[in-house]
Amino acid sequence: MQELLQRDAVPFLEWDESVILHRDQFDAVIFNHPYDRERPEGLWFDHVRALVPVTVYIPYGLVMGGGNKNLRLQYCQPAQLHATAVVARSRYEKTLYQEYCPSGAGHVYVLGLPRFDRLISSTAAPFREDWTSAIKGRKVILWNAHFSFGKSHSQVSNFSTFDLLGPEIFEFAFSRRKDICLLWRPHPGLLPAVVREGLLTADQLPLLREELAQAGLVLDESPSHSGAFAASDALITDVGSFLLEYLVTGKPVLALINPEGEPLNQESKQLVRHFAVASAPGDVSTFLDSVIAGEADVRDLSGALANHLPLLDGRAGERVADFLKRLCQGGASEEAITCIPSPPPYIRKPLRPAALSSGNAELVPPLPPTLAQLVSALKSLREEKVREPKWRKLARRKLNQSRIVFGEAVKGSPRLMACIRSLRGVGKV
Repeated sequence: MQELLQRDAVPFLEWDESVILHRDQFDAVIFNHPYDRERPEGLWFDHVRALVPVTVYIPYGLVMGGGNKNLRLQYCQPAQLHATAVVARSRYEKTLYQEYCPSGAGHVYVLGLPRFDRLISSTAAPFREDWTSAIKGRKVILWNAHFSFGKSHSQVSNFSTFDLLGPEIFEFAFSRRKDICLLWRPHPGLLPAVVREGLLTADQLPLLREELAQAGLVLDESPSHSGAFAASDALITDVGSFLLEYLVTGKPVLALINPEGEPLNQESKQLVRHFAVASAPGDVSTFLDSVIAGEADVRDLSGALANHLPLLDGRAGERVADFLKRLCQGGASEEAITCIPSPPPYIRKPLRPAALSSGNAELVPPLPPTLAQLVSALKSLREEKVREPKWRKLARRKLNQSRIVFGEAVKGSPRLMACIRSLRGVGKV
């Protein structure tokens, strides 16, 4: 977007906490996240709206969670309710605004998201040279693991399958490292959670990184995930934005589902139907074997693109920039936009049932010590969760849900949040 504005000689300012708005200072303001509580008071939506004639919300996130809390976060924040225009990826997304946003969908325009323009070009670029030497021509499996596996997330916000499936993923990747390279890109909060949960110490993390590299596994902690998308042959991921973003590549996807995790939202449920899914280690090994054999099925990805990313043509930024100019001139309307997204680059046979034979497993050397400790600790955590009585799980879920409802009610009012913070500050003096 910035490049397009510069190209058209449109002056703009990227916000920071020092910005003080004045009336007639700007023609338009773009919000890319809807949460007032994460902005300085001077940039709360209602304050900005009173000073700037045009407000546009272009979502930065690709939200997957369901439940009342997530619906409020996804459709009921001030920017979503009262922006002059909300930019949507698809008509399907617009129908969800009609269903869940109290303001309806009359202010929602289907233009595509500019963030995908850069993703398309970056995933087509050559990937990192140091990875080339590590991959050595093997099939590359990108694994995205969420951080919400610990006890503090049990029965709430726990999309993660890190303890449920992670041990077997590590073991499979290590045992088949002649065939595949596991490109592990954990959520930035995962390794801190590993330490916080007591699975490893902070001093052991450098050892873990070294062991993974020596075993031929790649740990990706870089800021951008585009390199991992370009280098990989398939994705296995916990529920999150990667399920949608990886469609850009046309490569096979395995969605890792936590049966006791947070419910999916309506769009996520539809999206997951286009992918292979796994909630047990055997499902993962079947998928990985199919990728190794070149038989992973991607035929349904065209349906996912048509429903969820129909405007994947690399020109969303141009459409939004043109729309923004017309909006400032007082004459914007949603025009018929047609585009034919590129089909997935290859079509394979359906998944074949396959699993690692016990005979091959016996020939595999033991895991490196730090990785072995992590795998063992994850299995112990998994067993501890299984042993927990159902009534205790239910009670904790109800308690957590009550806390969430109260917390979100408070967070929904930035002024109330500011008041509470002020009172806390007074109490600490």
